[in-house]
Amino acid sequence: MEESQAISRPQRASDYPGRQMDCIAALRPAVSDLAATSQESIVAAMGGELTDDLLALARRAEAAGWTFEEASAAIEELAREYEGAKGTIFD
Repeated sequence: MEESQAISRPQRASDYPGRQMDCIAALRPAVSDLAATSQESIVAAMGGELTDDLLALARRAEAAGWTFEEASAAIEELAREYEGAKGTIFD
């Protein structure tokens, strides 16, 4: 996976209201890029599995200050969001 999308850091190291939403926002551009190049990763994420590309993304998020659990949950949510948005084009 190309590492072109920077992942922003959390506002604080400790928990705070809206932290998971911030994590989702931080990962959205990278997941969007991945969705364009690796549909199988998106399908896997919807099932709670992490492909090598997604695992690398979660580790990059960890390096930026997010927990692995936060990153994994954000990736799964973004994958579902992406698939839901894709489906609305044909509705």
